[in-house]
Amino acid sequence: MPYVVLPPRWFFKCLSLSSKAKRLVHTQRTLKTLLHEGYFAELLPSKSEKYLPDLPPNYSVYLGIDPSADSLQLGNLVALMGLLRCHMVGASVLTVVGTGTVAVGDPSGRLTKRDSNLNSNYETNAVEIEHELANIRQNYLENFFTRKTETGAPHPIIILRNGDWLSGMHCLEFLRDIASRFRIPELLEKESVQLRLNSGSGMDLNEFLYPALQAVDFLHLYQNYNCRIQVGGQDQLGNIQCGLDLIHRKLGSYAFGLTVPLLTTPDGKKFGKSETGTGTRNAPIWLSKDKLTPYAFYQRILNLPDQLISSRLLRQLTFFSSDEIQSLMKAHENTPDTRPVQRALARELTLLVHGASALHASELATRIFFPRNKSTEQTSLGIISEELTQQECDCLRAYLAPTVKLVPVIHSQLPVDWSTESVSRWLGCLLQTATSAETESSYVTNCLRKGVTMNDVVLFKPNNRMKSVQHPSDDHLTVDLTVCQLLQEAVGRCEARLGLNILKLGKHEHWFVATKRLWDT
Repeated sequence: MPYVVLPPRWFFKCLSLSSKAKRLVHTQRTLKTLLHEGYFAELLPSKSEKYLPDLPPNYSVYLGIDPSADSLQLGNLVALMGLLRCHMVGASVLTVVGTGTVAVGDPSGRLTKRDSNLNSNYETNAVEIEHELANIRQNYLENFFTRKTETGAPHPIIILRNGDWLSGMHCLEFLRDIASRFRIPELLEKESVQLRLNSGSGMDLNEFLYPALQAVDFLHLYQNYNCRIQVGGQDQLGNIQCGLDLIHRKLGSYAFGLTVPLLTTPDGKKFGKSETGTGTRNAPIWLSKDKLTPYAFYQRILNLPDQLISSRLLRQLTFFSSDEIQSLMKAHENTPDTRPVQRALARELTLLVHGASALHASELATRIFFPRNKSTEQTSLGIISEELTQQECDCLRAYLAPTVKLVPVIHSQLPVDWSTESVSRWLGCLLQTATSAETESSYVTNCLRKGVTMNDVVLFKPNNRMKSVQHPSDDHLTVDLTVCQLLQEAVGRCEARLGLNILKLGKHEHWFVATKRLWDT
C-alpha cells in the first residue's frame, strides 16, 4: 500500500544538516578540553591528564551496559554520550553488553541484593538493547558525526557481549589469575561494599567479587581491542579502578577511566528504571520505541520540569558546544515559557535515539496536537486541513501506518451504527487502546474524569461523575443517547483530506484515530 512508504532518506537528512554542521567545532576538541569544559566528571588515575596525549594510535574506549532490563533508559544515555564524545575526538569505541556479569549483578548503589529472577531474561534483554545501540550508532553517524579518518571512514563503533569471554573462564582460572591480584582490604573500601555493610543487609561473596569480575572485561579489551579507557557513571568509580589495577598488576601497563555525572532528579535521586515511580510523569523514559513511542519520548523530554534544566544537563545529554549551551541557557532565563532548552533537548535526543523520520513525525504531531498560536483559536483539525503542505500530509499519512509506530494512532473502523450499544463498544475500545500502556487499574476512570473530546466536541466534561462508566476491569462502558449524538457530531467533523479524527484525554493525551477511510485512500 503506497501510504506506508516513508519519504526518501534524503528528505530526513535535510532536516538535520544544520544541526550536524554545528558539530564541526565540537569535533576539533580533545579529551583534555572535554575534561576542562565539564563534559566528564573525573579522570582516573588522578593527576594523569598529562599522559592522555601519549595514547597509542587507534586506541579504543569502552562502556559496559547491564542487560537487567529489556530497554535502555535516559539515565543510560549519559554514559553513552560520553562514549560517543570519545569517538568524536578520534577513538574507536566499544559497547559491552554484560551478558556474563549480569548473572552476578552489579551491587553499586544498591542497599539490597538484586532479584535473581530479573536476570532470567537477560539474553532476550541483550538482543533488545543491542538493537537500540545499533539504531543509536546509525543515527549518530548519519546526523551528528562529521570527523573522518584518513581512509575516509569513521573509527569503528563495535557492540560486544562479555559472556563471550567470561563464559569460557573456569573458576580456578579466575581465582588464580584474577582474584589473586586483589587484596581484601581494598575491596572492603569500595563504596558499594561500605553502603551494603552500613545498611545492615550484608553482601554475598559473588557480589563482593563483582568488581574483580568486571575488571576482566577491561583486561580482555586491553589485550584484544587496544582499549585504553573505560567510560562509566560516577557510581562505577570503584569498578573502573579495579580494572585499572588489574591491568597494571597483571601486565605492568597503565590505562584510564573517565566518569560522567549521574543524571539525577530534582531531589537528588538517580534517574533510573528502578528508582522512579509508577505514574506516567515519573516513569522511566525508555529508549525503546516499543515501550515508549518516539512521540511520547519527545513529549517527555519537552515537558521536563524547569528545575531540571541546567548547563550541566545539556553537557550530559547533547553534543552542544559551550557557546551553544550558554546561548540556550540565556534564552531559557529570558523566555522560560517558550521552553527553549527543553525543545532543543527533545530535538537532539529524539534525533539520536530514534532518527530523523521519528523526529519529524514527533514535531509534526506536536504541531497538530498543540497549536502554538492560541490567539487564533486554531484547532488540531484546522492545522491539518489549512496549514499542512501536501508533502507534510503525505508524511503524516506514512507515519500513521499500522507498522510504523512513531506517533499515537488508533486504527479503527467507525461503529456499524449510532445505537448506544455500538457506540459504547466503539468508544470503549478507543479508550482502552489509548490507556493500555498504563498499569494503574483505575486509570481509565481517572482519564475519563479528566475529560474526553473527539474533534473538539466534548463527550465527557472534566470532573464528571461518569455514572455511565463501569468498573475499569470491565471491557466496556455504557453511554447514553446524548453521548451517541455528540460522538456522531464529532465524527462528522472528520478531517477531510486524510479522514482523521483527534481523540483527546484531559489536556495532554492525544491520539489520531484513523478510520477505514484513511486506509483505503
